[in-house]
Amino acid sequence: MDSEYIELHKKRREQKEPTIPIHKIYLVLSILFGLIFSIAMPLFSEQDGQYHYVAASEMVNLSTNLSNYGEYTVGSGTDGQDFFYKNKKYFSQYYLQKIEIIPQKDIPRLPNSAKSKFNYDYFGHLIPALGVYIGHKIYPSLGVMVTVGRLLNMVFCSILLFFIIKWVKKGKEVFACILLSPVAINSLASLSYDAVNFVWVSMLIALAINMIVSKRERWKLYIPVLVIISIISFIWIKTNYLVLLAIFPIIIINKMLGEGIEKNRRTQTSQQKYHRMILLLTVASGIVGTLGLIIISYNNGGIGYILSRLWPSFGITYTTNQNIVSQTLLSQSNRGENLLPFWLSGVWFALMICMLLVQEKYVKSRFISWGALGIFIVSIIAVYLAFIPFGGVSSGQIWGVQGRYFTPLLPLLSIVVGNYKFKLKLSPQKPLIILMAVIVVFSNSLVVINTLTGMYGLFS
Repeated sequence: MDSEYIELHKKRREQKEPTIPIHKIYLVLSILFGLIFSIAMPLFSEQDGQYHYVAASEMVNLSTNLSNYGEYTVGSGTDGQDFFYKNKKYFSQYYLQKIEIIPQKDIPRLPNSAKSKFNYDYFGHLIPALGVYIGHKIYPSLGVMVTVGRLLNMVFCSILLFFIIKWVKKGKEVFACILLSPVAINSLASLSYDAVNFVWVSMLIALAINMIVSKRERWKLYIPVLVIISIISFIWIKTNYLVLLAIFPIIIINKMLGEGIEKNRRTQTSQQKYHRMILLLTVASGIVGTLGLIIISYNNGGIGYILSRLWPSFGITYTTNQNIVSQTLLSQSNRGENLLPFWLSGVWFALMICMLLVQEKYVKSRFISWGALGIFIVSIIAVYLAFIPFGGVSSGQIWGVQGRYFTPLLPLLSIVVGNYKFKLKLSPQKPLIILMAVIVVFSNSLVVINTLTGMYGLFS
């Protein structure tokens, strides 16, 4: 009797404790550093920045002659701006000099958005294009157009992510942590389609979590929405994120089997059928995945070669690549430009693990958790396979700043660690949220400071 009273008292005390408004913390920090990144960071500081500007400006018939700004190819990086920074001519060169509009055919690299409206390139540049257009109306210079485009994209995506974090029923801490990382903030405060990918993938994972925790037959109400979302995803979302749609059949199958047991809960046979079905589906998925990997690897040196080239991509074995996936997943937007210390990536990994462990457990099915982990691994392999044919020293490695492709998928790990069978748990929540805010402020500030000091050549 005493133990029951103690348990009841604990539950009541937990209910009385005020919950931390994580979605509000996210919005404040995201907008704050989004503003700083949008205004202070050099133009084209995001990966393939020149390309994203060309795509956005072309969509609103403002194709620009970038050679007037020292950009003779539609490439990537900020090397062309070094001279103007160090000679104190940056503002006059980029913000006062008006753009020269040229015909589309004269652009060195035609963006995919100009070829078709049914691809992620077009969909992901809609908001940046609107911002570039507004910036041109304010003052037709490259700096103003890029800055306004960044600001509009950042505010739009940050507000949507705010509502997603508020809406998702579990794992809010994980979402906030990942979406406040330097990689995420840099993506939001840019003209890149990566910003929309963060929003869309976060929405899909939040929808999956809400389906998992929904009671009885309420999950069936999500099915019409899933059909529409799937169609939009196939038309407008980056290919490696399509694998995320597989989480929904896994949840639906588990819910249907679970309801069958609920109706026949007194019969041991129904429970045995459920476990056999789950085992069969798991084994079948493993066999299909293994066969697929064998078939794909057959013409690319075999499984041994593929795996031997995969480890350097994550820094597990030696590589000359500074922008390995483990570095560019959370903290490093581009080490070649911001020179963040390597240990900061370790801090972010530790913070993410803490947020995963402090969240409330909400997944009862191991089938769903293993499925989420499998989808996360498959998404990595999907990107990796595209790099296998590449030659040179980095042959077969995920080369460049590619960790950002996996960052939006990290909240999937909430479904893995959020299983009741996963016994590790941290508490209380409040100190970790405060620690998260401190790390967010420190690391994002360091990105801006390191980038600008490098551009101005203060320590060279």
